[in-house]
Amino acid sequence: MSERLTSKWTETLEEAFGASGAKGLLGELYMMEVFKKWGWEATHHESDKKMQSKGIDVTFKKPTWFNSYTGDVKNNMRPDGLFYVHREWLDKIQCDRVFHVNPEKGMVAWYGVEDMRQYYKTKQKWIEIDIKNQPAFVKRAIVNV
Repeated sequence: MSERLTSKWTETLEEAFGASGAKGLLGELYMMEVFKKWGWEATHHESDKKMQSKGIDVTFKKPTWFNSYTGDVKNNMRPDGLFYVHREWLDKIQCDRVFHVNPEKGMVAWYGVEDMRQYYKTKQKWIEIDIKNQPAFVKRAIVNV
């Protein structure tokens, strides 16, 4: 997990987290393009202090759904599809879904936060989720935008 460079509120991820923030923003912008390609409504909350403090980067809605949902986007997926989930972060976020992305490879994995909290019963600080050994509730797609 990246540490903030400043305790003050900043308008951009790069101001808050430096190079890792810039990488995070690329992931969020990629996910916005994925939503667009899927034909979903989506709002990006990069500069919204209230949403960001809850770990909410995006709000999204498939046209056939009644409700909108919130999501945190993590640009932390390796080219082989493996990504990490950190316990401290998972316990803190207040969104509905998490999207792990690799924009360069056009890969997205997502899951419900409560599903992952139930699955993550170990005392480890982080766990690895890979394509071959992932829980059934983790979904994946290749989306070239």
